[in-house]
Amino acid sequence: MPSLILIKAPGGSSAGQAYPLTGDALVLGREEACDIVIPNHAVSRRHAQIKRANGQYVIDDLKSRNKTFVNNREVTAATVLKNDDRIKICDFLFRFHDERVAAPQRPQLPPELTTPPDAAAEDPGGLSTIEHSVTARAAAQLLDAQPSDKLRALLDISAGLSKVLELDPLLNQIAETVLTVFRQSDRCFVILLEEDGRLIPKVVKTKRAQPGDDPRFSKTIVNRCLRSHEAYLSEDAGADQNLGAAQSIAEFRIRSVMCVPLLTSDGKALGAMQVDTQDRGKKFKEDDLKLMLIVANLAAVAIDKAKLHEQILGQQKQQREIELARQVQLGFLPQSAPQVEGYEFYSCYSAALSVGGDYYDFIPMPDGRIAVVLGDVAGKGVPASLLMAKLSAEARFCLLTQPDPVKAVNLLNEQLIRGGIGDRFVTLVAAVLNPADNTVVLVNAGHLNPILYRSAAGTFGEAVSNRDSGLPLGIVAGYEYSAVRLTIDVADNLLLFTDGVTDAMAPDGNMFQLDGVRKALLDDSPLGAVVRPRDVGERVLQRLRQHAAGRSQNDDIALVCFGRLEPGAGAASGVGSNVSVVPESGRLPVHNLTS
Repeated sequence: MPSLILIKAPGGSSAGQAYPLTGDALVLGREEACDIVIPNHAVSRRHAQIKRANGQYVIDDLKSRNKTFVNNREVTAATVLKNDDRIKICDFLFRFHDERVAAPQRPQLPPELTTPPDAAAEDPGGLSTIEHSVTARAAAQLLDAQPSDKLRALLDISAGLSKVLELDPLLNQIAETVLTVFRQSDRCFVILLEEDGRLIPKVVKTKRAQPGDDPRFSKTIVNRCLRSHEAYLSEDAGADQNLGAAQSIAEFRIRSVMCVPLLTSDGKALGAMQVDTQDRGKKFKEDDLKLMLIVANLAAVAIDKAKLHEQILGQQKQQREIELARQVQLGFLPQSAPQVEGYEFYSCYSAALSVGGDYYDFIPMPDGRIAVVLGDVAGKGVPASLLMAKLSAEARFCLLTQPDPVKAVNLLNEQLIRGGIGDRFVTLVAAVLNPADNTVVLVNAGHLNPILYRSAAGTFGEAVSNRDSGLPLGIVAGYEYSAVRLTIDVADNLLLFTDGVTDAMAPDGNMFQLDGVRKALLDDSPLGAVVRPRDVGERVLQRLRQHAAGRSQNDDIALVCFGRLEPGAGAASGVGSNVSVVPESGRLPVHNLTS
């Protein structure tokens, strides 16, 4: 009579128990009224049902919470059970045993060769076995039955593979060792599975290479091996009905073949190894497959380690390149503040990533004027930083060759469009200060409007209206920008910043916004108190840190403030260093560049 045999259960206490399938329908589940009770909270009350129909047994899932699996495939419709099928319900694994069918011969592995429940897969041919992990004790038992040369080779594999960290030499060593161990083999393939699903033969070794040899492997065999996570052995591949009429087997004249999956400890497929022979008199046996399983486990561990080592080296190289890019980018930013009698300049910069797209500069003009430029390239990271470098050079060229700020920004727009910045754009504001008459000419190209903070009067407002702001740079060729002229009085401060300031988020998702800037200046200053540019910048940043409360930046931040000092106050001097600060708990990673 057909029955279910429990082959794995939590704790293992009931393993081996048989459940005869009497009657026409049996329900499996947690409920005591079920025909087969599975006492586990993860099992649904009525989990699955097995029915008998026309001499066959069919299993169906009863809309259980954790699903039912046959040969590691989810049961989504009634599924006919075949002898030796594996049925998985949560952590319980059953084998369907149908004594009416003669069971095909299956390689017998020692009990220590464990098969995790989620590794069970369909085995239609019976000439394969499943292996995910091998204990040291089981390996020793297998080795006792092997000839001394195989034992010695296996020990060499274990010692040799542990010392090789580079992937390509490792794969070559694996193939050479396999050909040495399995002397009847003609070819060995070490095949890796790429992220996109392609099978790439990394190593192809042939014992007796001859002209006209075909170095291709059998995708039919390898695909079957990887789909089922089974190690496969066929003593005569050409006559194996389980492989069907595979053209590759006939073309390559494969007679006997072994193929084993290379699996990580968590069951992820790295690829497969295939060895085959074209000699009818040299067949692989079950003992060969057992040894091949151990070799594959050792090789998979070594390959996984080598891939991790390769990944770490790649990350280190990338980090070095990004650090170099960061240093180059910071080199485009001013290293010192302008020294202008009666004025003070303050600035800070922090990229959300290692490199960013925010930009600012102080550009001395030939007639004694100072151009303060601040911009924001759309996007973050390396692409934005590259465009930022181009913007830095183009902005300096345009402002030095065009005395009129409006014409300079018009030219900058044309330069960027001709330079081919694609679908990206740049917002920018240029403020040209003339210390001789204490005036500033402002040109805004789609950027946040600069803030004019008159600390003595306690007023705060946008220095440029939306009506006077133009389009971002790089969008429309031939666009004409306009300018606004301001007079800077004593204790007046002009504040320019990117949207990394206003868009900075608190842990609850609320943004800092322009209101946060206003509160930082008006709420913290007594009415009529004179506030210097340094204090303006630091108060905004302090409020920003409190608002972020440890949350990391979501955008690049650049802030520049300059203003007119009281007579005799003196301008602060000093050279800033362009060093990005790594985010720390409870503070925003903003570094003050100059004072």
